[in-house]
Amino acid sequence: MKYALLLSLLGGGTPAAAQSVDPFLSGPIGAERCVGGDETPCDIALGVRYWRIVRAGDAPLVMHVAEIDLTRSDVQVKVTPADRSAGMEYRAQTASDYLARSGAVLAVNASYFLPFVGGSKGGDDFVPQPGQAAAASGAVISDGATVSPVEGIDARVDSMICFAPTRAAIVEGQVCPAGFTEGVSAGPRILKAGEFVPRRRLGRDGVFHGATELTPEEAAQLAAAPPGSGGGPRTVAGLNADGTKLWLVVADGRQPGWSLGASTDDILALFRKLGASDVMSLDGGGSATMVARGPAGPIVMSRPIHTGVPGRQRPLGNHIGVFVGDAAPPARGLSTLLPPLQPREISRLKARMEYVYGAPEARQGVAVDAQNIYAVVNTAIGKYSRADGRLLARWASPRGGMLRHLNSCIVMDTELVCAHSNHPEVPMGSSVEVFDTATLAHKASHSLGNRDEGSLTFAEPMAGGWLLGFSHYSDETGVPFKSSDYSSIISVDDQWRRTGGWLIPPSIRKKMAPQAASGGAIGPDGFLYLFGHTLPELYVLAKPRMGVELLHVATIDLDAGGQAFAFDPAEPRRIFAIDRPAGEVRAFRLPEIGLGEGDRFERRPAAKRRR
Repeated sequence: MKYALLLSLLGGGTPAAAQSVDPFLSGPIGAERCVGGDETPCDIALGVRYWRIVRAGDAPLVMHVAEIDLTRSDVQVKVTPADRSAGMEYRAQTASDYLARSGAVLAVNASYFLPFVGGSKGGDDFVPQPGQAAAASGAVISDGATVSPVEGIDARVDSMICFAPTRAAIVEGQVCPAGFTEGVSAGPRILKAGEFVPRRRLGRDGVFHGATELTPEEAAQLAAAPPGSGGGPRTVAGLNADGTKLWLVVADGRQPGWSLGASTDDILALFRKLGASDVMSLDGGGSATMVARGPAGPIVMSRPIHTGVPGRQRPLGNHIGVFVGDAAPPARGLSTLLPPLQPREISRLKARMEYVYGAPEARQGVAVDAQNIYAVVNTAIGKYSRADGRLLARWASPRGGMLRHLNSCIVMDTELVCAHSNHPEVPMGSSVEVFDTATLAHKASHSLGNRDEGSLTFAEPMAGGWLLGFSHYSDETGVPFKSSDYSSIISVDDQWRRTGGWLIPPSIRKKMAPQAASGGAIGPDGFLYLFGHTLPELYVLAKPRMGVELLHVATIDLDAGGQAFAFDPAEPRRIFAIDRPAGEVRAFRLPEIGLGEGDRFERRPAAKRRR
């Protein structure tokens, strides 16, 4: 009865006969289903199970456990292969990037690595940055080839975990037995044949060359004493007695209220409960990360803390990846309920560059009025004359000031209204900052706080309110469980209350990844124009007449690499954009856009462009 009433309200007729529906047609898939779970094991893929252990109290602890059945012929464990293109053994990459590029279903960090400079919360001074050269400390083999040789630089490295089809082994030293084609050295060893292994005493040089062998008396004394509290983020690998079951464990740490970290006692208790025979540490601290494959990309299962920022991933030297022969979710007849969208014709056009201004602040974006250009970098704004390019005024936030990341600005009457965020810090916070166009003096601020939509990248006035662009990120600057696919465009009224929202089409999100829309503006034609972070492509979108996804109408090629841009108030088909490497503002003449599909966005009239 209720179903018939619903159909009549929607304009439908008599309900059709009920269809048999697969109960798993919708909802979380694979690792997505396991996020935030309890101690009940959850299948990430065939032969790969995950569960989470949570201990509350004064010393909270969260540990993430992955159990891999190595007896399955379709399960393989591999180590990151060499990439010597930067001059060392690897190019640094986060666990999420490794998982996405390799096709693994699960991955954790592996070796200690060098160079290593810890960096600050901003993250830019950490070494290595993504893509920079890195080398493992200790022996590594991948696909039977030596990636890193045997070495004694790091005193923690005393063991090697080795993998072959259907089995694994943890051995002393840095040489895998014959027949093992994958392996990574780390340490220290924790269990050997079920017995606790006392850690060697470190010498005056600490972990570098500094370990000394224990005397028999010292070893006996340490073995009889409690293992010690230790604590902190950790990644640990363990095997059962015959090497057919692998456990990878990541303990979150250094996060009061969430997880302080795992002590050696905690690790021993867990692995003995699991039935492990041999256990060794991998790299830990800010490197400790577990990621898994989700339906829309990598999902961070753990909560890493890199450069003191919870949720930020560290660029790593190498990784241990778990692969399953057919890791794709099984076909479940989705096409019968959700047929693919009909292909649409998307125009490919080209803009013509008209002139160029030099502006060293042109790193994040540009705003413009009839007389002036306002070049924007994270914490500074430069005002330049359009007539002759002279610098007229400059505003800069004091070092360590409250404004951290200006993303884009727009001129509204005598005010410069800017989208601001605390990127790359988490939790993400955003605000709208207002400056006087004459002097660039800061006038006002409206905090949006921590919004689930992400980090504010642009604020565009529209009829009745604002169009806001929010970004999530798939790299180490993002937050757990939300990739750049979660970026969106929303509308708010003049009191900043949400009134609507749209998704960016997947084809555009893919091109923008791992970032999202860095600039957006409503053109005089009513289309929404979006720039990504780096690609020299401007995307033209219309408002859908139904549904939630914006309509991709055209792509415009132009010689500018993303970020924020602005329409010229005097010339409807001219925009000002930036070239970040050159520190330039460039003016372009846009081609005309055909009528296309969908509705238009209504710009706020120029006479009403006041806050």
